[in-house]
Amino acid sequence: MPQSTTVIPPSTIEIKRFPWMRRLSFISPKLSRLLTLFSYGSLNLWAFIESHPAITRFCEYPGYVIINDQQVLATFWVQGHDYQQFLVLEDDIQLEPENINPVPTFHNASVHTVTIGWLGSHQQWIDNWHRINPYIVSNGRYITPQILDATTALFDSPITLFDAEHALHRIDHQLVRTAVFMLLHHGRLTSDDLTKKPLSGATLFLPSNSEPRGSFP
Repeated sequence: MPQSTTVIPPSTIEIKRFPWMRRLSFISPKLSRLLTLFSYGSLNLWAFIESHPAITRFCEYPGYVIINDQQVLATFWVQGHDYQQFLVLEDDIQLEPENINPVPTFHNASVHTVTIGWLGSHQQWIDNWHRINPYIVSNGRYITPQILDATTALFDSPITLFDAEHALHRIDHQLVRTAVFMLLHHGRLTSDDLTKKPLSGATLFLPSNSEPRGSFP
């Protein structure tokens, strides 16, 4: 992936909110703040970004990029260990900035168009992440280093979510489940099952064999 010439991380621009627009607000664990998006497509793209351990930082609606000599409002800016890129969701709802003058344009940025078909090919993972995120948001504050260490120690080999919960029976099952999800979020665990079928107690998790480095998509 080519590296963008952007150096300073962009900030979210304010979107003009018409009465008919859908507003989807939620907490991002990666950013530790509230996000508001305006389409289910952008919500699904966020879910993939949030769950991608190689992405360390991102920003929604960062400003304009240039595609085919036209200004296009980027859906997200993402940053990883050694790259950054702007993402534009194909055929997304047309949005307008609240104040047009201060909106930046990133002329030489690396831009990738995310197609609806590409999102669809990851829909099972995305659906599962929509179920996982509330655990991290709601219970993450209760996960002590001791709980995280105890959960990590279980995964010297693949183990199901159900078995992890029962192996740590002295800890509330909801907290064990949350700890597993936090390790997944940090890239310390992985699960092929989450790409193929709905999350359940039978979902198999295993230790990740590599550092969470890579590129998007």
